Amino acid sequence: MARQRRLSVRPDEFGLEQDICDVTLWLIEMHSLTHVHVWVDRHYTQIGREIAGVTVMTSPTHPEGLTEAAHEAFLALGYTIEDTRADTYGHQFCDGHHSKHEAIQAYARIEGALRRWRSL
Repeated sequence: MARQRRLSVRPDEFGLEQDICDVTLWLIEMHSLTHVHVWVDRHYTQIGREIAGVTVMTSPTHPEGLTEAAHEAFLALGYTIEDTRADTYGHQFCDGHHSKHEAIQAYARIEGALRRWRSL
């Protein structure tokens, strides 16, 4: 409930937080992972749906293509990804405390966005 309120009041700030969680949950479902961090970098001048980069970290192994898959998911969600090599800061990753219902919603949301994006 608190997350929905934050999203409705400040979508530019908390929308990215939700998108990071949704992409994280999608990756976990797609690749049968137990734990993964999606790290999003942003330049200090970037706002809204602008980010500098995406990195996926897992432990102890790093399955091939996770960062590329996350990158593609953010593009499908309408983000512009541009690294100008200026200073960046990292956005917090998903806390991982989500219900199975939230994971299913996230999976459906990302899969739908990817289908629409790939059909363009």
